Amino acid sequence: MTPKRLPVTKKALEENAGAAWNAFIELVATTSYEDLTPAQRPAHLVFWYESEVQNGGHLQYFTNRGDERGDETIQSLRALGADAQARVLGQALASWRSAVRPVPADADEYVAIALGGEFDDLDKAFHECPIQLIDALKRYFAHHESDFIARQ
Repeated sequence: MTPKRLPVTKKALEENAGAAWNAFIELVATTSYEDLTPAQRPAHLVFWYESEVQNGGHLQYFTNRGDERGDETIQSLRALGADAQARVLGQALASWRSAVRPVPADADEYVAIALGGEFDDLDKAFHECPIQLIDALKRYFAHHESDFIARQ
């Protein structure tokens, strides 16, 4: 597979110091998992875990993303040095997989499920982790920049 990398010009970097980071985020956020290289996939998985949990907790993460890549996401968190989040996700994944999970029929049903608070303690634990995932992603990008962008 030819790696998909986004171009970042010297001019873009002069105009916006965050242009390289923005290209990284664009790539991991908008490219499907299947179209990413093995070096890009951990960032994709961690980005979406972070985004979903920050927005609506573990219930939203599992409702939107499912658990198919849960174990790989745990490995990716560890690879990025986010062991605390890996432990939290491991617990959340075990809880999620312990029951049959029908898809909520509508927003009201989703809210009713959310109000049950099944993942509240794990959401709190996620937010109390000593390393922020955004920082872990920045470090990963710094070490693997050429896997994500092409400076021009």
